[in-house]
Amino acid sequence: MIRQQAGILFRQAMETLRAHKFRSFLTVLGVVIGTATVIGVASLASGLESGVREQIEQFGTNVAFVSRYGGGPRHSELTEEERKRKPITYEDAMALSQLPSAIAASPILRTPGTPPTVKFRTNEMRSPSLRGVWASYANTREVAIGKGRFFTDAEDEHQSDVCVIGYDIAEQLMAGYEPLDKEIIIGNKVFRVIGVLEKAKGNFGGGGPQPDNFIFIPYNVMRGMYPMQEDNWVAIGAAQGNLDKLVDEATELMRRRRQVAFDQPNSFEVTTPSGMLESFNNILRIVSLIVIPIVSVALLVGGIGVMNIMLVSVTERTKEIGVRRAIGARRSDIILQFLLEASTLTAIGGLVGIAFGIGISLLLNLLMPTLPSRVPLIWVGVGFGVSVAIGLIAGLYPAWKASKLDPIEALRYE
Repeated sequence: MIRQQAGILFRQAMETLRAHKFRSFLTVLGVVIGTATVIGVASLASGLESGVREQIEQFGTNVAFVSRYGGGPRHSELTEEERKRKPITYEDAMALSQLPSAIAASPILRTPGTPPTVKFRTNEMRSPSLRGVWASYANTREVAIGKGRFFTDAEDEHQSDVCVIGYDIAEQLMAGYEPLDKEIIIGNKVFRVIGVLEKAKGNFGGGGPQPDNFIFIPYNVMRGMYPMQEDNWVAIGAAQGNLDKLVDEATELMRRRRQVAFDQPNSFEVTTPSGMLESFNNILRIVSLIVIPIVSVALLVGGIGVMNIMLVSVTERTKEIGVRRAIGARRSDIILQFLLEASTLTAIGGLVGIAFGIGISLLLNLLMPTLPSRVPLIWVGVGFGVSVAIGLIAGLYPAWKASKLDPIEALRYE
């Protein structure tokens, strides 16, 4: 009986909404915009978080990086204390490689200033991420070789002009050619390609070097090309479950080597992939704190619009309410009818907003495939639930007002 009555009231609510289509659309426009924004922002944040997680995890879950200051070259943002920090030297890398918890280590030497141009026959690529590393670098993290191999200690020691290139380097620079054993020119030096990395997962546009754009060459060769470059990063691999211990050992060693007083902060950075991911998630949380108030305003405007139109509806249907009360409708029936109309109105707005939000996500993937966007189902549910809740809250006062109308006075209303 209750289900049948609810069905009747729902049909009445839908008939009322169909009778005022354009007015209903304008009423829930705020709900549509707010819900679409929620879905769009949530899908972008979810896609970015997933992409960053995949990209960071390619460095391995058991690797730590020691650097002069974390986050890569950011000279315009450095504090005075950071500018005065001493470089991470080759000798530091040697000492870090001897840590008890380290299973492998390698210094990473990067190009100072603008990276050299890479050429193959008539093709060329600008600004590759050129890195000079030890052969043991491949053991510090997961270096996925798609073709060929990584260079050896002997090739590093004898300064062999060999290189391992990223997927994009091979695809764009050497399209149509088998890259292995081909010669490329890096700056003014000729290198033989002995390996090609697999295509990186989670590789997307944004700041920082991209894994598919890496070129690895022996460390000693890199030092010969850039003899004035003294600042290194150091990658250190740890045994499974020993990463925290390795971080503590590296921190203690570097503080001793750099003679940092016990009451002073570190004059270097020790970072891990999990730490990088947490930093990125903190940025997403800050962005969410900025977006949520904006979305809330849109939803609030939508709720006010719903309440306003429901109050107008109560006035327009005063005689109808009087007739219903006269033939036996209870106050609770009137309240339920108006609440159903309001929640149905905002639920439809929520569904339209969800569709727009998903459309925005798909459009982003189509126009900018390097910028990942994924629609999280939980936020679809949240968006729909919030839109229905807005209808219920906004419809409470109009429903209560309608139920309080005196049947006799309502029947006389013109």
